[in-house]
Amino acid sequence: MRARSRRPDDETDEASAVGLRRFLSVFGVFAVAAGFVVLIAPGVGSGLSMEYLVVMAIGAALLFFAARRWFKRALSSVDTAETPPVERRTTVSVPGDDFDEMLIKNAENAMGRLQVKSTSKDRIRAVAEAVFEGDGADVDEQLQAGTWSDDADAVALFSGQRTSVRDRVSSFVSGTPVLQRRIVSAIEQLAGLAGEEVSWGEIPDRSEDREPTEPGDHATDRWHGLTALALTTVGFGVLLSQPGLVLCGAVLSGLGAYAVAGSSPSTEVRIDRDIQPTDPHPGDSVSVTVEVENVGEQLIPDLRIVDGVPADLTVEDNSPRHGTALRPGATMEYTYTLSGVRGNHTFEDAFLVSRNLPGTLERVAETDVDGDQSVTYDVASALDLSVPLRKHASMHVGRVLTDSAGSGLEFHSVREYRSGDPLTRIDWSRAARGEGLATLQFHEERAATVVLVIDARREAYVASDDDSPSAVDRSVLAAAKLASALLAADDRVGLAALSPRQCWLSPGAGHTHLARLHDILATDEAFAPSPPTLPYYQRINLPALRKRLPSDSQLLVFSPLVDDEVVGVVRQLQASGHPVTIISPDSSGSGTPGRTLARLERRKRLSELRGANVRVVDWDRDESLALALTNAGRRWS
Repeated sequence: MRARSRRPDDETDEASAVGLRRFLSVFGVFAVAAGFVVLIAPGVGSGLSMEYLVVMAIGAALLFFAARRWFKRALSSVDTAETPPVERRTTVSVPGDDFDEMLIKNAENAMGRLQVKSTSKDRIRAVAEAVFEGDGADVDEQLQAGTWSDDADAVALFSGQRTSVRDRVSSFVSGTPVLQRRIVSAIEQLAGLAGEEVSWGEIPDRSEDREPTEPGDHATDRWHGLTALALTTVGFGVLLSQPGLVLCGAVLSGLGAYAVAGSSPSTEVRIDRDIQPTDPHPGDSVSVTVEVENVGEQLIPDLRIVDGVPADLTVEDNSPRHGTALRPGATMEYTYTLSGVRGNHTFEDAFLVSRNLPGTLERVAETDVDGDQSVTYDVASALDLSVPLRKHASMHVGRVLTDSAGSGLEFHSVREYRSGDPLTRIDWSRAARGEGLATLQFHEERAATVVLVIDARREAYVASDDDSPSAVDRSVLAAAKLASALLAADDRVGLAALSPRQCWLSPGAGHTHLARLHDILATDEAFAPSPPTLPYYQRINLPALRKRLPSDSQLLVFSPLVDDEVVGVVRQLQASGHPVTIISPDSSGSGTPGRTLARLERRKRLSELRGANVRVVDWDRDESLALALTNAGRRWS
């Protein structure tokens, strides 16, 4: 079942419109015929007592209906079916776009402006606190005094300055509301103070995206002007007694009647889909071939096909849309190329739009497709790199250096010799200096118990732009790689999700455990390519996770840090005795005030976590995971 919403059903109105048009067409043809008979055979008119008056009445009536037609034509346009936006992913958003939309939409009325002003000031003030590196009182004082910037608009947002006549005139001329200009200037000034590069254009208006048309028949209003032109021509022909005009109008009227009364289109087709390959690796391209056959007995003069591309896949080459004409029994096929990141993606039904020969009637339908229905991207991959872990290990032997003295490879300390100590651990240099026997001790190496926690709340389904993988996509692939590396180093690895869709895999080891972990990452509903519909309730879900965590476990949390809730979750996990390292795929965008503000807010959250003794890996979108881990490990050592 297609998840996208549809336009309201207006089938009844459209049927009434079709009926009225047919009536007017028939009346117009009758009037033309009557006028033509009167002109050709005046004897018929002479039989009437008001011959010329009848002709005038007919002509006037035709012009009246023609005027109505022209009026409707001026107020309407050709209404063709909207098709699904399969080329654009609809499951991710860019951080800050909601703020940009609020600036555009809510600033159009008084209540909206009040909400925009309150929300904007709160968020900008929170960022200013991190940029100024001061306490709350100092930040408020600087903002109200206006000493933090030389930009008059930025300062005016917090200083309480009344809007001057000059500002109102400037706003009227530029078309930008004063409040919007002040908010944008404040964000620009803060970004400059934080060292961010500021370059943005117009705020995109995503409300222009239209929903696909509901299945059913409807008129397109195509050739609507032809009937009006025919009535006008005939009306003037009758009034001016010009048989040529009447004849020309009759031809036009006949064409108009044919166009309006055209036959209903057919959508009796069989569609078969072939996908090669159906189990690619992440990032690989897949080729999709669609074959269409007309299985009905009627010619389909104009058929538009839109294959049901999953909302999380990207169209790389050619198009899933195709237009053709098919006679009964005829077939055709077309091919396009997709790419994806991970997970199982199920195709939807094909979307069809069929038109009759004049193009005046359309039939919209969704049709089942035979053949391949899904494509699964495997997440299994290996990372040839040691993962920097906390010195928080279990009792199992492994490769994590602990602060405890024992057997190992890295020197720890020297203690007095005890009977039974191995000869290989005696400090013979010290004995040669006559200082007695002593035993060398090394940092004990034990296995770590690591739980990979992926932020898969609906807020985490964000990307820096429409074509980039989402933060959840990057997190799942990174978790798969790190699990391989950790298990290869004899550590125990578990898996959990911060999501209303529950997921838990207890820590384990071995190849079988790795295969199970990869299978969960690829197919479990908690990591589905589409975001959950329900919100994440921290008070319900977090205690359940904490009860399951082993006492000796440390956590690797993957999150884009797009809101403050996840910061609170990480701090609670850290406070409960589980050392946390957060790997944050940077999914912040650029180019608009809202996206810039969202990027500044993310920097503030990273700073807060570092201050709470949480290790942070800031994973840039253009940087490999291995390089991000290496750079972070150098800062920690």
